[in-house]
Amino acid sequence: MRGLFPIYLLALLTGVTANAAEIQGVITDWRCTENMVRNGREKVLQQDHSCSLARNPDRAEYGLITDEKKFYHLDAEGNKKVNRLLHNSPDKDNLRVILTGDVQGNLIKVTYASIL
Repeated sequence: MRGLFPIYLLALLTGVTANAAEIQGVITDWRCTENMVRNGREKVLQQDHSCSLARNPDRAEYGLITDEKKFYHLDAEGNKKVNRLLHNSPDKDNLRVILTGDVQGNLIKVTYASIL
């Protein structure tokens, strides 16, 4: 059994990293993300000022919209990382980032976040 442990461990680690990805996009308030994809980010920001991160960057949850109009929800750790990036950015409504982490459906379990 001890001889099989390294094989099990390797299989487990391989399964965990199989969905690792690096995704680029614009950070949004999660509750506004789907509407922004459907109707356009600029239009939504003009019509619903509560979606603007420039006015208040502190949100409970953030989303990411890619250039291909895919959208992702960030996990709790990703929300913390993005919040720190937002506070260090002068252009909060157009913050483009690279997120690295495991993707499960439309959820990103963020391990690393940086400004583009």
